[in-house]
Amino acid sequence: MDENLQDEKIGRIEEFFRVPERVAGEIKNVARKVRGGYVLIETRPRWDGKQGSWTECPVAKIIFHNPSRKWRLYWMRASGKWWFYGEYKTFGKTLEIIKEDSRGCFWG
Repeated sequence: MDENLQDEKIGRIEEFFRVPERVAGEIKNVARKVRGGYVLIETRPRWDGKQGSWTECPVAKIIFHNPSRKWRLYWMRASGKWWFYGEYKTFGKTLEIIKEDSRGCFWG
């Protein structure tokens, strides 16, 4: 995947999961490139009110599986390990599945 396509995918994830402006100072969803795909991360200010970096909570990992030509979706267990959620034909469908969260795996 070339760098422009990677940047486009990151932008697409962040736009799809953008929070309303009225809460933008309290929560943000960001995407990061990882080997083979992307991780969606929910960020918030520190819980103790001190200045510093925002806390980060991984929400979903999206990996392109070349042999099947599909996007594989993973969710983060309380153990800190990624678990397979499903496989989807399109990147857009994968984002919709995360947002829908019908099993309560991504957003609780």
